[in-house]
Amino acid sequence: MKVNYYFLKLLSLFLVLLIVLSLTFLLLRLLPGGPFDKDKKLPMQIKQNIEKKYNLDKPLLVQYSNYMKNAMVGDFGMSYSYPNKTVKEIISESAGISIKIGILSIIFTFLLTIFLSLYLFENNSMLANLLRNILFIFVGVPTFLIGAILILVFSVKFKLFNFGLVQNWSDLILPILTLSLPSISYLTNLLMDSMKDTKNKMYSRVARLNNIKKFHYLYHFIFKNSIIPLITALGPITAFMITGSFVVESIFAIPGTGKAFIFSIINRDYTLICGLTIFYTIILLMVNTVIDFIYPIIDKRVNRDAN
Repeated sequence: MKVNYYFLKLLSLFLVLLIVLSLTFLLLRLLPGGPFDKDKKLPMQIKQNIEKKYNLDKPLLVQYSNYMKNAMVGDFGMSYSYPNKTVKEIISESAGISIKIGILSIIFTFLLTIFLSLYLFENNSMLANLLRNILFIFVGVPTFLIGAILILVFSVKFKLFNFGLVQNWSDLILPILTLSLPSISYLTNLLMDSMKDTKNKMYSRVARLNNIKKFHYLYHFIFKNSIIPLITALGPITAFMITGSFVVESIFAIPGTGKAFIFSIINRDYTLICGLTIFYTIILLMVNTVIDFIYPIIDKRVNRDAN
Protein backbone atom coordinates (compact mmCIF):
# COMPACT_ATOMS: atom_id res chain seq x y z
CA MET A 1 0.00 0.00 0.00
CA LYS A 2 1.27 3.44 -0.84
CA VAL A 3 2.07 5.91 1.90
CA ASN A 4 -0.23 8.38 0.10
CA TYR A 5 -3.25 6.41 1.27
CA TYR A 6 -2.42 7.00 4.94
CA PHE A 7 -1.25 10.56 4.31
CA LEU A 8 -4.50 11.56 2.61
CA LYS A 9 -6.55 10.04 5.41
CA LEU A 10 -4.62 11.95 8.07
CA LEU A 11 -4.78 15.16 6.03
CA SER A 12 -8.54 14.86 5.65
CA LEU A 13 -8.81 14.29 9.42
CA PHE A 14 -6.92 17.51 10.09
CA LEU A 15 -9.01 19.50 7.59
CA VAL A 16 -12.29 18.25 9.04
CA LEU A 17 -11.10 19.22 12.51
CA LEU A 18 -10.28 22.75 11.32
CA ILE A 19 -13.70 23.09 9.68
CA VAL A 20 -15.53 21.90 12.79
CA LEU A 21 -13.51 24.28 14.99
CA SER A 22 -14.36 27.22 12.75
CA LEU A 23 -18.04 26.40 12.27
CA THR A 24 -18.59 25.80 15.99
CA PHE A 25 -17.12 29.19 16.83
CA LEU A 26 -18.99 31.10 14.11
CA LEU A 27 -22.38 29.46 14.63
CA LEU A 28 -22.34 30.21 18.35
CA ARG A 29 -21.57 33.86 17.66
CA LEU A 30 -24.25 34.14 14.96
CA LEU A 31 -27.01 32.83 17.22
CA PRO A 32 -29.04 35.57 18.94
CA GLY A 33 -28.24 36.29 22.57
CA GLY A 34 -25.13 35.61 24.58
CA PRO A 35 -23.88 33.47 27.47
CA PHE A 36 -24.80 36.08 30.07
CA ASP A 37 -28.11 37.31 28.66
CA LYS A 38 -30.00 35.01 31.02
CA ASP A 39 -28.69 37.08 33.92
CA LYS A 40 -31.19 39.88 33.31
CA LYS A 41 -30.78 41.39 36.77
CA LEU A 42 -27.10 42.16 36.23
CA PRO A 43 -26.34 45.87 35.79
CA MET A 44 -24.90 46.73 32.39
CA GLN A 45 -21.50 47.67 33.82
CA ILE A 46 -21.14 44.33 35.62
CA LYS A 47 -22.18 42.45 32.50
CA GLN A 48 -19.61 44.36 30.46
CA ASN A 49 -16.90 43.56 33.02
CA ILE A 50 -17.78 39.85 32.87
CA GLU A 51 -17.64 39.88 29.06
CA LYS A 52 -14.28 41.64 29.26
CA LYS A 53 -12.98 38.95 31.61
CA TYR A 54 -13.79 36.29 29.02
CA ASN A 55 -12.56 38.43 26.08
CA LEU A 56 -16.06 38.65 24.61
CA ASP A 57 -15.69 42.40 24.20
CA LYS A 58 -12.98 42.04 21.56
CA PRO A 59 -13.70 42.11 17.79
CA LEU A 60 -14.95 38.81 16.33
CA LEU A 61 -11.81 38.28 14.26
CA VAL A 62 -9.60 38.69 17.33
CA GLN A 63 -11.78 36.27 19.29
CA TYR A 64 -11.57 33.74 16.44
CA SER A 65 -7.80 34.06 16.16
CA ASN A 66 -7.30 33.54 19.91
CA TYR A 67 -9.81 30.68 19.91
CA MET A 68 -8.08 28.78 17.08
CA LYS A 69 -4.62 29.36 18.55
CA ASN A 70 -5.65 28.03 21.97
CA ALA A 71 -7.81 25.20 20.58
CA MET A 72 -4.83 23.79 18.68
CA VAL A 73 -3.13 23.09 22.01
CA GLY A 74 -6.32 21.85 23.69
CA ASP A 75 -6.97 24.99 25.73
CA PHE A 76 -10.59 26.17 25.57
CA GLY A 77 -10.34 28.43 28.60
CA MET A 78 -12.63 28.74 31.60
CA SER A 79 -16.21 27.56 31.61
CA TYR A 80 -18.83 30.30 31.84
CA SER A 81 -21.25 28.25 33.95
CA TYR A 82 -18.97 26.07 36.11
CA PRO A 83 -17.29 28.34 38.69
CA ASN A 84 -13.48 28.26 38.66
CA LYS A 85 -13.27 25.28 36.31
CA THR A 86 -11.58 25.03 32.95
CA VAL A 87 -13.20 23.22 30.03
CA LYS A 88 -10.35 20.71 30.07
CA GLU A 89 -11.07 19.84 33.71
CA ILE A 90 -14.79 19.39 33.05
CA ILE A 91 -14.17 17.11 30.07
CA SER A 92 -11.58 15.10 32.03
CA GLU A 93 -14.02 14.59 34.90
CA SER A 94 -17.04 13.71 32.77
CA ALA A 95 -15.41 11.76 29.92
CA GLY A 96 -14.18 8.90 32.12
CA ILE A 97 -17.59 7.40 32.87
CA SER A 98 -18.82 7.99 29.30
CA ILE A 99 -15.76 6.28 27.81
CA LYS A 100 -16.03 3.37 30.25
CA ILE A 101 -19.70 2.76 29.42
CA GLY A 102 -19.02 3.28 25.72
CA ILE A 103 -16.12 0.81 25.50
CA LEU A 104 -17.98 -1.86 27.48
CA SER A 105 -21.07 -1.31 25.32
CA ILE A 106 -19.21 -1.67 22.03
CA ILE A 107 -17.40 -4.83 23.23
CA PHE A 108 -20.71 -6.33 24.36
CA THR A 109 -22.38 -5.27 21.11
CA PHE A 110 -19.62 -6.66 18.89
CA LEU A 111 -19.37 -10.03 20.63
CA LEU A 112 -23.13 -10.58 20.90
CA THR A 113 -23.64 -9.52 17.27
CA ILE A 114 -21.16 -12.11 16.05
CA PHE A 115 -22.60 -14.82 18.31
CA LEU A 116 -26.20 -14.14 17.28
CA SER A 117 -25.33 -13.94 13.58
CA LEU A 118 -23.51 -17.28 13.61
CA TYR A 119 -26.26 -18.89 15.68
CA LEU A 120 -29.20 -17.55 13.67
CA PHE A 121 -27.73 -18.10 10.21
CA GLU A 122 -29.65 -20.97 8.55
CA ASN A 123 -31.19 -21.86 11.92
CA ASN A 124 -34.96 -22.36 11.78
CA SER A 125 -35.53 -23.55 15.32
CA MET A 126 -38.26 -22.03 17.48
CA LEU A 127 -35.71 -20.19 19.64
CA ALA A 128 -33.93 -18.79 16.56
CA ASN A 129 -37.19 -17.51 15.09
CA LEU A 130 -38.11 -15.92 18.43
CA LEU A 131 -34.72 -14.18 18.61
CA ARG A 132 -35.13 -12.88 15.04
CA ASN A 133 -38.49 -11.34 15.92
CA ILE A 134 -37.05 -9.74 19.06
CA LEU A 135 -34.17 -8.28 17.05
CA PHE A 136 -36.56 -6.76 14.52
CA ILE A 137 -38.57 -5.19 17.34
CA PHE A 138 -35.54 -3.64 19.07
CA VAL A 139 -34.32 -1.99 15.85
CA GLY A 140 -37.18 0.50 16.04
CA VAL A 141 -37.50 0.92 19.80
CA PRO A 142 -36.00 4.23 21.07
CA THR A 143 -33.36 4.05 23.78
CA PHE A 144 -35.40 6.14 26.25
CA LEU A 145 -38.18 3.54 26.15
CA ILE A 146 -35.73 0.64 26.58
CA GLY A 147 -34.10 2.42 29.51
CA ALA A 148 -37.45 3.17 31.16
CA ILE A 149 -38.58 -0.46 30.83
CA LEU A 150 -35.30 -1.80 32.22
CA ILE A 151 -35.51 0.57 35.18
CA LEU A 152 -39.13 -0.38 35.94
CA VAL A 153 -38.43 -4.12 35.72
CA PHE A 154 -34.95 -4.54 37.22
CA SER A 155 -34.68 -1.53 39.55
CA VAL A 156 -38.22 -0.80 40.72
CA LYS A 157 -39.95 -4.18 40.50
CA PHE A 158 -37.22 -6.70 41.33
CA LYS A 159 -34.65 -4.27 42.83
CA LEU A 160 -31.74 -6.12 41.23
CA PHE A 161 -29.81 -3.02 40.17
CA ASN A 162 -29.38 0.46 41.58
CA PHE A 163 -30.77 3.44 39.74
CA GLY A 164 -29.13 6.86 39.70
CA LEU A 165 -25.87 5.52 41.16
CA VAL A 166 -22.64 4.58 39.41
CA GLN A 167 -20.58 3.15 42.25
CA ASN A 168 -20.13 -0.52 41.32
CA TRP A 169 -19.69 -2.44 38.08
CA SER A 170 -23.22 -3.80 38.45
CA ASP A 171 -24.56 -0.25 38.21
CA LEU A 172 -23.31 -0.11 34.61
CA ILE A 173 -25.31 -3.12 33.40
CA LEU A 174 -28.61 -1.35 32.68
CA PRO A 175 -26.99 1.65 30.90
CA ILE A 176 -24.89 -0.73 28.80
CA LEU A 177 -27.95 -2.78 27.85
CA THR A 178 -29.91 0.36 26.99
CA LEU A 179 -27.09 1.67 24.83
CA SER A 180 -26.34 -1.69 23.18
CA LEU A 181 -29.67 -3.35 22.38
CA PRO A 182 -30.69 -1.19 19.38
CA SER A 183 -27.17 -1.47 17.91
CA ILE A 184 -27.09 -5.23 18.44
CA SER A 185 -30.40 -5.58 16.61
CA TYR A 186 -29.29 -3.39 13.71
CA LEU A 187 -25.81 -4.92 13.35
CA THR A 188 -27.03 -8.52 13.63
CA ASN A 189 -29.60 -8.00 10.88
CA LEU A 190 -26.98 -6.20 8.78
CA LEU A 191 -24.43 -9.00 9.20
CA MET A 192 -26.97 -11.74 8.49
CA ASP A 193 -28.05 -10.00 5.27
CA SER A 194 -24.40 -9.79 4.23
CA MET A 195 -23.92 -13.48 5.06
CA LYS A 196 -26.95 -14.39 2.92
CA ASP A 197 -25.44 -12.50 -0.02
CA THR A 198 -22.11 -14.24 0.49
CA LYS A 199 -23.84 -17.61 0.58
CA ASN A 200 -25.05 -17.10 -3.00
CA LYS A 201 -21.58 -16.36 -4.39
CA MET A 202 -19.85 -18.98 -6.52
CA TYR A 203 -16.93 -19.76 -4.15
CA SER A 204 -19.43 -20.32 -1.35
CA ARG A 205 -21.46 -22.75 -3.45
CA VAL A 206 -18.35 -24.66 -4.48
CA ALA A 207 -17.21 -24.92 -0.85
CA ARG A 208 -20.59 -26.30 0.18
CA LEU A 209 -20.47 -28.93 -2.60
CA ASN A 210 -17.10 -30.12 -1.28
CA ASN A 211 -18.74 -31.21 2.01
CA ILE A 212 -16.64 -28.93 4.20
CA LYS A 213 -17.47 -29.09 7.89
CA LYS A 214 -20.32 -26.77 8.81
CA PHE A 215 -18.43 -24.52 11.25
CA HIS A 216 -15.40 -24.29 8.96
CA TYR A 217 -17.67 -23.40 6.03
CA LEU A 218 -19.68 -20.92 8.10
CA TYR A 219 -16.67 -19.14 9.58
CA HIS A 220 -14.08 -19.18 6.78
CA PHE A 221 -16.29 -18.91 3.70
CA ILE A 222 -19.35 -17.03 4.95
CA PHE A 223 -18.53 -14.94 8.03
CA LYS A 224 -15.02 -13.75 7.10
CA ASN A 225 -16.25 -12.63 3.66
CA SER A 226 -19.30 -10.83 5.10
CA ILE A 227 -17.74 -8.74 7.83
CA ILE A 228 -17.00 -5.56 5.82
CA PRO A 229 -20.52 -4.06 6.28
CA LEU A 230 -20.23 -4.76 10.02
CA ILE A 231 -16.86 -2.99 10.25
CA THR A 232 -18.25 -0.04 8.28
CA ALA A 233 -21.24 0.36 10.59
CA LEU A 234 -19.11 -0.08 13.71
CA GLY A 235 -17.32 3.22 13.02
CA PRO A 236 -20.10 5.70 13.83
CA ILE A 237 -21.69 3.34 16.38
CA THR A 238 -18.41 3.05 18.28
CA ALA A 239 -17.95 6.81 18.30
CA PHE A 240 -21.53 7.28 19.49
CA MET A 241 -21.10 4.79 22.33
CA ILE A 242 -17.69 6.04 23.48
CA THR A 243 -18.72 9.68 23.60
CA GLY A 244 -21.85 8.70 25.47
CA SER A 245 -25.52 8.86 24.70
CA PHE A 246 -27.31 12.01 25.85
CA VAL A 247 -30.55 10.09 26.36
CA VAL A 248 -29.01 7.18 28.28
CA GLU A 249 -26.99 9.47 30.56
CA SER A 250 -30.08 11.57 31.25
CA ILE A 251 -32.26 8.55 32.05
CA PHE A 252 -29.75 6.96 34.42
CA ALA A 253 -28.49 10.28 35.88
CA ILE A 254 -24.93 9.55 34.76
CA PRO A 255 -22.56 12.54 35.13
CA GLY A 256 -20.93 12.05 31.74
CA THR A 257 -20.14 14.23 28.75
CA GLY A 258 -23.72 14.01 27.51
CA LYS A 259 -25.07 15.65 30.65
CA ALA A 260 -22.32 18.30 30.53
CA PHE A 261 -23.09 19.03 26.87
CA ILE A 262 -26.82 19.50 27.50
CA PHE A 263 -26.02 21.76 30.46
CA SER A 264 -23.61 23.82 28.34
CA ILE A 265 -26.22 24.38 25.62
CA ILE A 266 -28.89 25.44 28.11
CA ASN A 267 -26.47 27.94 29.67
CA ARG A 268 -24.97 29.10 26.36
CA ASP A 269 -21.54 28.17 27.70
CA TYR A 270 -19.50 28.93 24.56
CA THR A 271 -16.20 27.54 25.75
CA LEU A 272 -17.68 24.28 27.05
CA ILE A 273 -19.80 23.77 23.92
CA CYS A 274 -16.71 24.24 21.75
CA GLY A 275 -14.60 21.94 23.91
CA LEU A 276 -17.14 19.12 23.98
CA THR A 277 -17.87 19.46 20.26
CA ILE A 278 -14.19 19.08 19.46
CA PHE A 279 -13.93 16.17 21.92
CA TYR A 280 -16.77 14.37 20.11
CA THR A 281 -15.29 15.23 16.72
CA ILE A 282 -11.84 13.88 17.61
CA ILE A 283 -13.34 10.61 18.87
CA LEU A 284 -15.42 10.23 15.71
CA LEU A 285 -12.48 11.02 13.43
CA MET A 286 -10.13 8.71 15.30
CA VAL A 287 -12.55 5.80 15.13
CA ASN A 288 -13.28 6.34 11.42
CA THR A 289 -9.56 6.65 10.68
CA VAL A 290 -8.83 3.38 12.48
CA ILE A 291 -11.64 1.73 10.49
CA ASP A 292 -10.15 3.08 7.25
CA PHE A 293 -6.75 1.65 8.19
CA ILE A 294 -8.31 -1.71 9.06
CA TYR A 295 -10.11 -2.02 5.70
CA PRO A 296 -7.01 -2.93 3.63
CA ILE A 297 -6.08 -5.60 6.19
CA ILE A 298 -9.52 -7.22 6.09
CA ASP A 299 -10.31 -6.71 2.41
CA LYS A 300 -7.35 -6.99 0.02
CA ARG A 301 -9.40 -5.32 -2.73
CA VAL A 302 -9.12 -2.02 -0.82
CA ASN A 303 -5.36 -2.55 -0.71
CA ARG A 304 -5.27 -2.94 -4.50
CA ASP A 305 -7.38 0.17 -5.02
CA ALA A 306 -5.07 2.23 -2.80
CA ASN A 307 -1.98 1.31 -4.78
